[in-house]
Amino acid sequence: MSAAPDTSAPARAPARGDWLHALRDDYALAVLTLGGLVAVLWLAPFAVYRALEANWLAAVSDALLSMVLGGAAWHAWRTRDTRWPGWIMAFAIVGGIWAIGVAADFAALFWAYPAVLMMFFLIPAPAAAVLGVGAVAGAAALSWNELGGTQGLPFFVITNALTGVFGYLVSQQAHQRIERWQTLSLIDPLTGIGNRRLMEVEFAQAFTPSASGGMLAVLDIDHFKQVNDRHGHDAGDAVLRDVAAVVQLALRKSDRLFRLGGEEFVIWLPHGDSAAASAVLERVRQVVRERVRVGGEAITFSAGVATHNAPEPWQACLARADAALYRAKREGRDRVLWPQPGEAVAARN
Repeated sequence: MSAAPDTSAPARAPARGDWLHALRDDYALAVLTLGGLVAVLWLAPFAVYRALEANWLAAVSDALLSMVLGGAAWHAWRTRDTRWPGWIMAFAIVGGIWAIGVAADFAALFWAYPAVLMMFFLIPAPAAAVLGVGAVAGAAALSWNELGGTQGLPFFVITNALTGVFGYLVSQQAHQRIERWQTLSLIDPLTGIGNRRLMEVEFAQAFTPSASGGMLAVLDIDHFKQVNDRHGHDAGDAVLRDVAAVVQLALRKSDRLFRLGGEEFVIWLPHGDSAAASAVLERVRQVVRERVRVGGEAITFSAGVATHNAPEPWQACLARADAALYRAKREGRDRVLWPQPGEAVAARN
């Protein structure tokens, strides 16, 4: 296993490709960005224009709306969390439609269409429908004369309803596709357990400076190359699937299993002391030896396990477990070892 990365290095600024990738893969972030651009490029200059005309109500509403929309978009970019910024922007849009109806009359009618469409990309569909109705009702009531009263109301309502239906269908398709892609990107397709990417995501949340306790174990199937050479890669794939399934059954509900890559797995044991972890891993070792076979021969694994010492990063804990794993292999395999004091991390060849 490679050495742990330097977590003290400053974060680099996102490259152009990173920004484009984020906008392409997260439609909510893209819509929030659009709202932020509208705030900066359209509403903010209009606020200045209205102030120069002494239309203070319109100037203040445009300024407030531009700050809220721009702030929501900025927060989403900084945190990559689109949930609360989406809600804030959705409510701000409805409030903005009403404010425009009061200050600028007919302009609210035109803004209702993009508002209804954007709702379905920002918040859950039921809430988007409710807020969309609020935006349409406010625009119609506050711009009643410009709308043409009851003569124009049916056309305004129907066209906005069609806009909402279109927004709902497209947003649901996008949501399903992104959800499917995210699931596939976090699950190992061969074994059905979490892959390295999911492990890093979960560890980033679990290993905080205030976290304490918990153990990480690195498992490596013994003589796996010989399995592939003697029985073929299909048999090797079957061994990986069987090991993952058997280990899952032997772990506790709170324990997590990930495929690190190749024939290596990582187990995160968040609860219990070292004695409990040793008992769990010994049970796992025995069960794998008894139940996983290829060509009539038992499959075994070697493992190293280490205790997490806060506030160290998870990479440091994993490196110590990796060093113990290599010692387990040197001492004969088919065993679980803990790091020795001052044990150096073994370098991979």
